Amino acid sequence: MKRILGFIFNAENMLSRIICALIYIVIYNIAFKGFVYRLFAYMGIDYIDMTAGKFIVWVILSIVPFLFYRGLRNLSSFFTLFLYILVYIPFAHALFTMRNISPLTTYSYGGVFCMIFIFLFCIGKGQRIFKDIIIEPQIPFNWIQGAAIILTVVLVAMSINSMHFVNVFTQSDMMYQLRAENSENAGRISLLAYIKGWLFGGFYPFLLVNYLSERKWMKTTSTIVAYFILFMIDMQKLTFFMPFALIILYFFIRKEKEAISNKLHALIMYSLSIASIFIVFLKDEVLQLVLGFIVVLRTSAVAGWLSQYYLRFFCINDNPFTYYSHINIVNVITNGYPFSQPLGMAVAYGSQNANANFFLTDGLAASGIFGILLIGIFFYLLMHIINSISYRYKISDLLIIFLPTLSYILNTSIFTTLLSNGLLILLLIIAGTSCPIDNRQQIVKE
Repeated sequence: MKRILGFIFNAENMLSRIICALIYIVIYNIAFKGFVYRLFAYMGIDYIDMTAGKFIVWVILSIVPFLFYRGLRNLSSFFTLFLYILVYIPFAHALFTMRNISPLTTYSYGGVFCMIFIFLFCIGKGQRIFKDIIIEPQIPFNWIQGAAIILTVVLVAMSINSMHFVNVFTQSDMMYQLRAENSENAGRISLLAYIKGWLFGGFYPFLLVNYLSERKWMKTTSTIVAYFILFMIDMQKLTFFMPFALIILYFFIRKEKEAISNKLHALIMYSLSIASIFIVFLKDEVLQLVLGFIVVLRTSAVAGWLSQYYLRFFCINDNPFTYYSHINIVNVITNGYPFSQPLGMAVAYGSQNANANFFLTDGLAASGIFGILLIGIFFYLLMHIINSISYRYKISDLLIIFLPTLSYILNTSIFTTLLSNGLLILLLIIAGTSCPIDNRQQIVKE
């Protein structure tokens, strides 16, 4: 049994990866048809059964990039793994199951997307584009702590009249109402949104991992409290649960570093597969809806039905591309944004705010297949930069520090993630700070 499990979860065995990916995509197809389409077709979600030929092509296209995965060896493989499972596979599925989409669109978009992910999985296996990057002189760690405290104080001072603490389990209606009100206030003072993003995605996870590494429990507690303060302002469940997720994963990854490196892909895909197939055949309709909404609709399949919105809006209905004017800075210069509503509202024809990952917003919406290729190249270079900046740190620490960034990358524009949600700040901190978890004496060479 141990040998069988070792084979099933082995990232270095190509046959094991093929079996894992094949099981996942087949069950994803069953769950999409049996749960998402069956219950939410009224939202404009399509599903048509694939012919035998299209099914084979879809399977090949879905699995080919994963042949180049070899486990978590650097940060780029960490980001690419999650993007492959939660963005690439749903997008490829949408291409082959939508109505009225042309074969040219299906195969051209699928081929370009496949090529991008092959290159992303190959990062770190050959010659690196950038040498190890470090900013000199190094900033003392105490300065980062001081900056985080100052920004937190400024944020509280600017938001004190709109801060509330609600029970995330029993007061959901109040939380959503306050979230909308606070979001409107933050929109009027854009600096608030930037500071929240910098703290949530940059300063706090960096400080938390350092404190955990140094076993400074009082400072660890203060960081948890700081996350609660952010929650009192933005009313996002993600903000509330993030510190607990970071702490739990910190100890788990530290203990099971090698297992995480070689088995994380299988753990995620098999877990989602088992949960999805269980939900599809669940007899209790209420429980099925609750679990399916969380596990299938909002986790594994969200990028799939959002891909349908974007493909239908831009490729089938021939609406104009944004040419990056959906980015506020670009639109200030060009004044070329073609819609009266924000992009997420426009593609859903006002029925919801269909914000999506950067391959859809900064790729497809910006310039169709050329936009996907362009943003793929941009992200490829960004991954090289991130690997080069993070060379001084243990991969086990980096996986935790960049977890909030991952949560943004899966759901928002890459430029929003960089500028508004803390990624750029985090990169500057990692490259320019001398800190306790600086692994300078045992540099990790990827």
